[in-house]
Amino acid sequence: MIRRYGKPSGPLLTLKSNFFSDNDELLDEQLQLAALYADQPRRTRCKACDNTIDKVAFSKLGVDYMICPRCGHLNGAHEDSDAFCTAVYTDAAGAAYARAYSAADREAYRIRTRDIYIPKARFLVESLAALGEDPGKLSYADLGAGSGYFVAALRSTGLAAVRGHEVSTTQVALANEMVGEELIEAHALDETLALAGRLQANVVSLIGVLEHLQQPRQLLAALKSNPSVSYIYISVPLFSPSVFFEIAFPDVMQRHLSGAHTHLYTETSLDWTCREFGLRRVAEWWFGSDIVDLYRSVLIRLAQTEATAGAAAIWQDMLKPVVDGMQESLDNRHLSSEVHMLLQFESKT
Repeated sequence: MIRRYGKPSGPLLTLKSNFFSDNDELLDEQLQLAALYADQPRRTRCKACDNTIDKVAFSKLGVDYMICPRCGHLNGAHEDSDAFCTAVYTDAAGAAYARAYSAADREAYRIRTRDIYIPKARFLVESLAALGEDPGKLSYADLGAGSGYFVAALRSTGLAAVRGHEVSTTQVALANEMVGEELIEAHALDETLALAGRLQANVVSLIGVLEHLQQPRQLLAALKSNPSVSYIYISVPLFSPSVFFEIAFPDVMQRHLSGAHTHLYTETSLDWTCREFGLRRVAEWWFGSDIVDLYRSVLIRLAQTEATAGAAAIWQDMLKPVVDGMQESLDNRHLSSEVHMLLQFESKT
């Protein structure tokens, strides 16, 4: 098992400065999505293991959440219906969703690729090499490629056989323009499962994708049935302290459990998933943004009233230097808001 912990927060704070400056606008968008989600049919089965669920653990932004008693997965209490997913991902060619992931110009795209996505790509390549593979001889497919950042990062490491697949035509157009090649292909939302079953790739990456799918279990089953696929590389959000910070600060933009993030994985629900689909955990990188979320939440809350505004700068000077150390303590306990895992299909070894 290859394990890595922690990641510097500086690039994230720079790239997500609008989380601080545009709090009210972003929170209002989230409240609208939460209301739309809460209007969907009630969920009765766990997104991770398909067990029956019915007991509400807590509510946030008007949405109930349930913890699966079998696998520990955190489920939103409503279905990711066709209407909800269409509104979030594909209406107006996905332009609204793409705003959170697109870059204003080539330099901004390059910086985001360098600071956020190239470390992910290098971890994948280094892990494959440590397992005795020759990464350059493998083929790669990035499902849910978005604006092509991870495809660009894989290419920057020297990999040649890389393709991306994405449902938002807005993001596909941006991706191919920024990458400089026609490497990302558009497909319809309802074609995702069929696509996964026919991909000609040894490694399939799902970077921030499983949590957005209507049917994550069916996608994994399709990949398992695909004889070409030996590895899947996932990045998923986790049920972590960030959730509790968001509950405690309802007037602060909710980064983690809101909007299109209607459910969150846990280490136990990931273990269940691996057992069910014959996957072996071979490499893991645990890091998160929980302490950045705490830092941001307190800072914004202090700035919201004249009586406490003077404390904001003091809080900033006090906490910012220790954010990474505090976060790494959570990461080492597997309590981080995110994990990257390289998984190998055992039956295909």
